[in-house]
Amino acid sequence: MKRIVKSQYLTMVACMMAGVLGGVLASAGAKMIALNAARGQVAQYADNLAQRAEAITRETDTTLEQANQIVGVPCSQPDLANLRRIAFSARYVKDMGRVIDGRLMCTTSIGAIDPPLLVGRPDFIGDRGRRIWVKVPLALAPGIIGTIIESGNANAVLSPGAFLDLEFRPFRYSIAIVNLRDRTVMRSWGNRIVNDSVLIEGGNRVVDSANDLVRIHCSEAYPICAVAALTRVEAVARQSGFAVAFAVIGSAAGLLLALSISLLSRKPRTLIMRLAEALRTNEITVVYQPIVDLTSGRMVSAEALVRWTDKSGENIPPDVFVPVAEDKGLAGEITVYVLREIGRSARSLLLAHPELVLTINIVAADLDDVKFYEVLDEIVQSGLPASQIGVELTERSTVVRQIAIPAIARLRRQGHPVYLDDFGTGYSSLAYLQDLGVDAVKIDKAFTDTVGTDSVKVSITPLILEMARSLHLGVVVEGIETNEQRNYFAKALPHCRGQGWLFSRPLTITQLVSFYGASMVG
Repeated sequence: MKRIVKSQYLTMVACMMAGVLGGVLASAGAKMIALNAARGQVAQYADNLAQRAEAITRETDTTLEQANQIVGVPCSQPDLANLRRIAFSARYVKDMGRVIDGRLMCTTSIGAIDPPLLVGRPDFIGDRGRRIWVKVPLALAPGIIGTIIESGNANAVLSPGAFLDLEFRPFRYSIAIVNLRDRTVMRSWGNRIVNDSVLIEGGNRVVDSANDLVRIHCSEAYPICAVAALTRVEAVARQSGFAVAFAVIGSAAGLLLALSISLLSRKPRTLIMRLAEALRTNEITVVYQPIVDLTSGRMVSAEALVRWTDKSGENIPPDVFVPVAEDKGLAGEITVYVLREIGRSARSLLLAHPELVLTINIVAADLDDVKFYEVLDEIVQSGLPASQIGVELTERSTVVRQIAIPAIARLRRQGHPVYLDDFGTGYSSLAYLQDLGVDAVKIDKAFTDTVGTDSVKVSITPLILEMARSLHLGVVVEGIETNEQRNYFAKALPHCRGQGWLFSRPLTITQLVSFYGASMVG
């Protein structure tokens, strides 16, 4: 009997050792396969970045050449009109200006500058005589930095968001301008990944390090290099985590399960856990901020907003829980919750007044979420017209164009009005708006606040209104708090609409019904 037990014990030990050895070998093979696959992805990412960098350079060259061919008095109204036409037609140029004797005389966004601004020394002068400033603070948008390129008596401000739609975590990237004459390197987008000497050497090659898979792609046509990188740890985790896990799952499962149970039993409830429960128990409430015609004062629509007061009475602001929900993949649940609440509580109001529109804020993930479209369809099939359920999305939500553009087209085909929210704070241009094909823009409160002040942004406001007018877009002005602001926009654009505390704070559905009735009488 003892021999049998001993034999069984030895057999068990041998099996365990074989399993461990097999797991080690499987993990090593999986790691090698994962790294090779990841190298291909890094190379493709570098190629995509380089293509975008070349497209930006070509467009910048074209806009500067066109600007320098304009005949007339610099910074005159005809000259500014021509510069605006050039800038609005570009995808990656955010602003243009005139530089005379080292001073910035005017820009398409600000107009004439009095007194002119001394531009200072460039970071370096390119091989073709271009004067280049990299990552400089922009007067157009305080707190935002960008790249400025000057040629002749014209300069162009490149969009800080030119690569946003190509950002692909956990991949890292860097776009650099390389001056071979002076052997200097300036990084215009992204962060430093490799040493300057590597970029000066140029080429299209692999430069892996101990920790990273790195590929550089330097253009043959322009003095620019794109660098893409991925850590080896992330490469293995992305490509073959399942294989490694499978090799060790037998020995680790029991321990992990016990550990997880132990940790979960003691772990305090996180914000995302509390939010998930709040959605299940209807702690989230929906309120509505009226949007009025600025000329007549009549309510024409309202924006649905979420509010959360938990069981302990604590108010959690949307700017706290919404970003967390988006990061943890719960934002879609909030969107569905609000849609269904509109369909339930606002149904009578909408059916009684078919000219009214209620809008809901969505995030980028909603544009590609089957559940979002299913719930929209449910509401329409219940009898509410699609034209009364509008959708608001921010500029940043639209940076992945291959998803945003067809999604917006789909929503509009179904009859839902689409609004571009917080307009002016991102990276929009005339060409960008044309591509998106939205119905209306909502001007961010930051621009509303400049009315009646000396802030340079107030000079941009007419430009934004002109962009909207040229594309026949509706305009909603956010954050109106004074009659001066209301009168400014009402005069600047016929049929302009607005929302803000001057008219009303967010209301319950019962209060909204009363507000609508009072606005129609007044």
